[in-house]
Amino acid sequence: MKQIVLLSFITICVAGCSSRTFTNTERAAIEQMLLSGAVDAALEKLDIPQVADKKLYIDFTNLKCYDVEYVKAAVSARFAEIGANLVEDASSADYTAEIASGALGNEFKSFLVGIPAIPVPGLSTPLPELALARSVEQSGIAKLLISIYADGKSVSTGHYYGKVERLESFILWLRFQPKDDIRTRWQTAEEKIKAKSSRKDD
Repeated sequence: MKQIVLLSFITICVAGCSSRTFTNTERAAIEQMLLSGAVDAALEKLDIPQVADKKLYIDFTNLKCYDVEYVKAAVSARFAEIGANLVEDASSADYTAEIASGALGNEFKSFLVGIPAIPVPGLSTPLPELALARSVEQSGIAKLLISIYADGKSVSTGHYYGKVERLESFILWLRFQPKDDIRTRWQTAEEKIKAKSSRKDD
């Protein structure tokens, strides 16, 4: 009995350290970073040499998804990066790229060793979670369909997948983060900006 009481006391002491769930905006930044990161990961695989140095019109008519404006901007930037000359008039283009989204969303998985939050009749908030160990896995997943046409004929069609993950675990007060693609991409982007600034200074 004493062991159960001691274990309960330890659990109560450390339970408040295990998660961050608050946001002052409509959507949490981590959710948005997972989705945009998945789009970026998918587009990194896009390489269509036929459009290099050619006039390209991008058709977003069939693109319906979350954060659609970011997806449009990212697709346009990627085509420009691989050498396409973007035009706003389809009739003047050598190629047309049609963009559609097969998926853009996030997944959340959690595992708990302890006592989950318990609703209490008459109270607006449940009793807090009592966690000895807890793991959280968050993923952003994207699937883009990109089809290239010239004179109404298909030149290239590809499905581009991207996934960004964030894993976090707690054992008592100890925190482990074996994978955080958000942070990795963040750091990589900053390193690229610093490298460009250094070359300009030279």
